Parts: sequence; structure tokens; C-alpha cells
Amino acid sequence: GSRGLKLPLSPFPSPAGGQSVTHTGLPIVVSLANKAVSFSCRITYPYTPKFKDFTVSYFHVDLQGQRSSEEKTSCKPGPGRENQTNTQECQITPKLPGASATGTYYCSVRWPDSTVTGNGTFILVRGTGYREPPQGPQKLLLVCFIVILTVLSILATALLLWKKRQMQAPRKHSAQKCPGPSAASSREQPPSESIYTDLQRRETEVYDCIQSEASSPPSPQDLLSQVRRG
Repeated sequence: GSRGLKLPLSPFPSPAGGQSVTHTGLPIVVSLANKAVSFSCRITYPYTPKFKDFTVSYFHVDLQGQRSSEEKTSCKPGPGRENQTNTQECQITPKLPGASATGTYYCSVRWPDSTVTGNGTFILVRGTGYREPPQGPQKLLLVCFIVILTVLSILATALLLWKKRQMQAPRKHSAQKCPGPSAASSREQPPSESIYTDLQRRETEVYDCIQSEASSPPSPQDLLSQVRRG
């Protein structure tokens, strides 16, 4: 966190010639490695032959207090009025190769007889940006979820089929418990043929009965009763 970071404020004294270098913008900047991040310096100086020519560079001090070498910039002196105070803005884009580049960056302006350094801008450099979580655990959870759903669906289907069979079992038992002759005959023969066969059997029985009565001789009692009547 930023609690353990010590940001030096104006560690370099200003010369007596009236020059000053001030960092403008945010005092703390957060950036990713190799990303272009800039900070600005405001240079104030008397526009005289002694101070109107200067060079601008920057350096940084890391978290261990180690100072880097200076890097030159493309910022150059601008036009001004003689013997008047001149102000110039310089924008500096430092190189941030990795997290080790974290530190306080200073704008350094060098005149022929003096050097003035700004109050610094702290830049926190992160090595990598946001990374998505690994896909392995997500895929494993997805596969387990699909397997659980499949097992539950199979169990639900089996339970429904079992209940359906339990409900149909008493009906089949009662239907097959006492089958009648008509039911047995209906399974073997079509309905029309079964009715025709039944009628034919009944007619044969009636015919046999009549024929047996006609062919049997009268008993003595029947003859006696006929004589009395006559």
C-alpha cells in the first residue's frame, strides 16, 4: 500500500538566481508497465543571457532510495522578453519497463552554472494488469454440474416410470384374474366368428334335444293316460 511510501518534498534547494522547477498535475500516478504516462514540469527563470539556455532531463529514486541515471528530454527553451521572468511548461514521458521502475520522478533543469530539480511526482508501476482466473477449475465445476444434472434427470425419469408401472399393475391383475369363456374365445377368434359359432352350437343342441324326444318311445303311463282320455 501507499502507507509505507515516503514522498520527498523539495529535497533539492532552489538557487539564488530566481529559477524554479515545479511539478504540476497529480502527485501520485498509477501506471502499468510499458504504458505511456506523463508528468509536467513548470520552469520559471529570468530571461537573460545567463539563464535563457538550458537542458531538461529527468531521473527517479526507487523505493530503496537508489537514484537512477538522468534521461534527456526533447524539451527546449522557448522565446521570451529580455530581462523578464519567463515560464515554460515541459511534459515528460518516462520509460516504465516494469514494477522496478516504481519511484519518485524528478524533472531536472541544467543551466551553465546551476541545476534545479523539481519536487517530484511519484509513479507506482504495476507489472501486469488484470488477469482472468485460470480456466481449469471453472471447466471442472461446469463438468461436475452437468454430470449432476444428468444423474438427477435419469433418476427422475426412472421414478416416474416406476410409479406408472405400480399404478398399471393392479388393473392388469384384476383383468387377468377371472377371464370368462367369452373373453377366451374373443382372443382366439374374431367377434363375428365367435357369435356365429355360439349360435351354431346352440342350434345344434336344440335340434339334438328335439330329435331325442321324437325318437324315444312313449312310456306305459303315457299310453294309459291317452286310453283314459279316449
